[in-house]
Amino acid sequence: MKNIFLAVLASICLLTITHQPKIFVGTDNQAVAVINSRENLPVTIKFIHSVQKTPVIEELELKNGEFVLVRTKYQSQGVGLPFDAADGTFHRDGNWFIFDMNRKFHDLELRTGKGTQLTIILDGKTYELYKIFPVGTKIIVKTF
Repeated sequence: MKNIFLAVLASICLLTITHQPKIFVGTDNQAVAVINSRENLPVTIKFIHSVQKTPVIEELELKNGEFVLVRTKYQSQGVGLPFDAADGTFHRDGNWFIFDMNRKFHDLELRTGKGTQLTIILDGKTYELYKIFPVGTKIIVKTF
């Protein structure tokens, strides 16, 4: 009986370790990063806007297995950048426009672009995706 109990306990511990939720960054064919996820894990996406040619920083957090966009920072207003006050709180800090919000995404799909310098910072490590993948590559960021 004691051996059965220990075997069940060991199985539960093994399942807990191996089934820890993960975050995947990569393509359908290549993983760039697979890390353990945790609640409130910060995820930062940086890129140069393809039209305005100015930096954009998107700050996300992992909450309940979803990515939540909590803040977008940018230096020029224009196409594709948030601006509607109904979507969040807008303010300015020096050269930066900052839009605080609460947008949820199950998965993220990004694309490398010419001159966009797509970069992701995940758990304190920087991945310069534009140096890894050719222009136009679809990058997937998902939890599993």
